[in-house]
Formats: sequence, structure tokens, C-alpha cells
Amino acid sequence: MTKKILKIGLGVMIFSFILRSQVSTISTAATKDFNNFDFKEYLCKPCIALTFDDGPHQGYTREILKVLEQEGARATFFVVGKQVKIFPELLREIASSGNEIGNHTYNHYNLTTLDAVQINYEIKTNEELIERVTGLVPRYFRPPGGHYNYKVVEVANENGEDMALWSIHTNDTDRPTSAYICQRVLRNVEDRSVILLHSGVKQTLEALPQLIRELRKKGFRLVTLSELDNSGESS
Repeated sequence: MTKKILKIGLGVMIFSFILRSQVSTISTAATKDFNNFDFKEYLCKPCIALTFDDGPHQGYTREILKVLEQEGARATFFVVGKQVKIFPELLREIASSGNEIGNHTYNHYNLTTLDAVQINYEIKTNEELIERVTGLVPRYFRPPGGHYNYKVVEVANENGEDMALWSIHTNDTDRPTSAYICQRVLRNVEDRSVILLHSGVKQTLEALPQLIRELRKKGFRLVTLSELDNSGESS
């Protein structure tokens, strides 16, 4: 089967968990609300995927995971092998928290400057490292900087990974204000958007709680790329 480049238009996902915010309270009132929860209506809401590149980062990744848990959201983390080598415990935390792990190469080079053997090394070495640390094989690969050519796509396909890009770039690596990050997403977001963020940016971490809440107010569910993609296959 020909692998696809995942950008936008991914379909409405079907998944098995209910937002933490719907069920976290154990009071009688919360139980009653849960019993009246319209799961079918909930599944019909539009969904988007937050993605975090370049980690894991000490002092940031764990805080991002805390925010996601508190807000009842999940995301996909595209990790770099040399960072995983330093912080394997953070990668295990990403996996155990129910978030998704993607392949962002071992060294974060611009792959279009490399030959096929070097590209394969970057992708395969990181894939094997992720599997050793977590027991999981990544489904998605994202080329650093979004730079790719036919060789990159071909090698990714040979390694069995779909190449996943994005539809909204937050420009957070320029270190804008947290308000700018929120506004850029909220002005451009639509059903099935894939949002690019970076896990080692202070302003991104600061923006995240408000961003999630504002997206929820707009009626969006925050899911992983696999959940987004699987729904498109089943719809």
C-alpha cells in the first residue's frame, strides 16, 4: 500500500476514551452528569491534533504532559533520537500517559541534504531507539523543518512510516508571546487541523492551558494523529 503524506483532511475519529474533564470528579453530581453524557453527540464534534516536535526536553516535556492530563487532552510528540538518548525516562512517560510518539529523526538534520543511506540511518536509528525504550514502533515520521524530497518519502515508506506534516505552524520557535501562539492557532483552526508546536519553548508551555480551553470552547476535541487518521479510514 502506498504510504500517504499526512497534512490536513484526516476525517472524524472514533476513539474509546472520554475527556478527563467529563469524568474526573467523583461527586454524586458528577456521576449523574456522566450518566447523562451523550457520547454519540460528543463523537460528532470536530477534532484536531496538537503535535510537539524536537523533544523530549527536561523541564518542559513533563510539564506539557501535566497540562494535557489536567485538561483531558492528548497529543503526538515527534521526538529526536539524540534527545531520547539523554532523557529516555521522559519518552517512557509520554508513552505511559496515553500520548503518541512519532519519529523526528536521530540528529534533526535537513534530510534533503543527505543521500538515501544517510536518510535511512536518521529514520531507522531513531525508530529502533524508540522501540527499545518504549516497546512501541512509531507510526508517523516528520522530517525536520518539514523538508523532504522523493528520497525522503521513499525511505520513510520503506521503513513503514507515514510522513506527517502540519496545517498550522505556530512560529513558536521564534519565541513570540503566548498570546500570539494562541491567536495564531485560533484564527486558523478548522476541523482536522494538525498544529505544529515545539516542546522546548517556554512560551508554548505558557500558552498551552489557555489554548486547549479556547479550542474546547470552539467545540474541538484534541486527539492524537492516529485517532485522527483512523477515523478517516473508517468514515
